[in-house]
Amino acid sequence: MRIAIIGAGVSGLCAARKLKDAGLSVSLFDKSRGAGGRLSTRYAGEHEFDHGAQYFTIKDPKFKEIVDAAHQAGAVGRWAGRALYLKKGLLTTDTGAPRWVGTPRMNSFAKFLAKDLDVQLSRRVSSMDQKSDGLWTLSFEETADGPVQDRSGFDAVICTAPPAQAQKLLPKDFSERAALEKSQMNACFALMVGLPEAIDVGWDSLRVNDVPVSWLAVNSSKPERKAVPATLMIHASPEWSNDNVETDKEEIRNTLLTIASLLTKLDLTNPSYITLHRWLYASVAQSPETPCLFDKKRNIVVAGDWCLGGRVEGAALSGLAAAEHLLS
Repeated sequence: MRIAIIGAGVSGLCAARKLKDAGLSVSLFDKSRGAGGRLSTRYAGEHEFDHGAQYFTIKDPKFKEIVDAAHQAGAVGRWAGRALYLKKGLLTTDTGAPRWVGTPRMNSFAKFLAKDLDVQLSRRVSSMDQKSDGLWTLSFEETADGPVQDRSGFDAVICTAPPAQAQKLLPKDFSERAALEKSQMNACFALMVGLPEAIDVGWDSLRVNDVPVSWLAVNSSKPERKAVPATLMIHASPEWSNDNVETDKEEIRNTLLTIASLLTKLDLTNPSYITLHRWLYASVAQSPETPCLFDKKRNIVVAGDWCLGGRVEGAALSGLAAAEHLLS
């Protein structure tokens, strides 16, 4: 069998790894310049920011097996940072399961998962068409280098795009379309601030409630990161991000920077680097709460972290479930 996977985030990579290990031919296509989806790292001179997923935790044995292998390879490590939670003016310890991150940067985990896989980047799928012989053909948007040739002859397709994008790609008679259309994701603004000297604000991560900012992290405090220049990661809350998706970026930046200055007690008016990124599909607002959506008749599986309520582990388990459907 030949399998096409749309999206080279955690779901797509985990599905591809399982299918390839079973002896199938797998090709992944992703619109971005690097694999990993929201396991992303932004580079700007000496500054590096994990501007997507901040960390992940482990509950499921299947995911633990993947993380253990990545840990042995040096691609992930424990982040034993000072974690606090600010709610209604009170600071408490932000408890929970041990936190893991990619090392030396978040996308290191994605690169580990992608090793030896056929991952084709800068390939945005524009349509998918099932021919009379039951095989699928993928078409792509034109790139700066010119048109991209269609890829044909796939026995099945796994789509790991966010639900809003998947709806546009999948055939109208996709058997699980009702569940797909009910699924929704939240936006998130990510503000990246670089500072010329090392910083200590009394915490390494701060979860916040009741203000436009929901998360701050001293990115440079994570394992195997450089302390200088210091890097501060600021995420806006899902509700505020949704309400301000089309707001002027300068206004967004100024609002988040003002709040971050108050929370860190630092003068952030003259950073060595600052930029804003808007994630349109960052966290789950409404999930089908099923590992994946499978149309057996059309040989299509839809997967993603949003199928299981979000998080990196949910993405991995959804991808594994998608592969298991095709293998069975």
